[in-house]
Amino acid sequence: MDYEIYWLFTLQNRENGIELFVIGKRNRKFVEMNSKNMVWLNPNDYEGQEYVELRLSAPKSEKIFLEFNPLKISDVPDWNPKWEEWHSYCSPLRIYRQDYELLVDTFNKIYPIMDAFDGTLEQAFDVCFDNWIGKSDWLRIIFEIEQELNCVFHGKRVFLMDFLEWLKEALKHTSIIVVAGNL
Repeated sequence: MDYEIYWLFTLQNRENGIELFVIGKRNRKFVEMNSKNMVWLNPNDYEGQEYVELRLSAPKSEKIFLEFNPLKISDVPDWNPKWEEWHSYCSPLRIYRQDYELLVDTFNKIYPIMDAFDGTLEQAFDVCFDNWIGKSDWLRIIFEIEQELNCVFHGKRVFLMDFLEWLKEALKHTSIIVVAGNL
């Protein structure tokens, strides 16, 4: 992809060394960045999302997944987020079925929860539909995962640590992450 560079930063990847990320104008579309290196796409530019794919055991041919999309919060009164507003994060997370099954039991430990947007009571995590999970519930999930890190094999530990790293970074910039499945 061609970029006109406005911002360049690096992220350390535990297994592959350092990766460079360029933020700027791409294909004549601008991206927005706040002071903490979080990137939001402009409205209707969701096609510019570049998914972070987290895999442990899921085969490359797997087609069923969960997507983790941080919601771009608005201060507009009576705001009702459009699909594009929860698909405007530049690097949402995608986890495929065989691997997301490692997380679902942990997610269900915190249920029932109140939907973070409309306040309805949700009895269980739904791999087929949208789950609007608020920051306080994500913090409970983080706690549960961190409790089990010392009791899991190395590969799963690395997978969970990578998940936690992505999640904690996303929560610096939003109070709701929408998790949706395609099952």
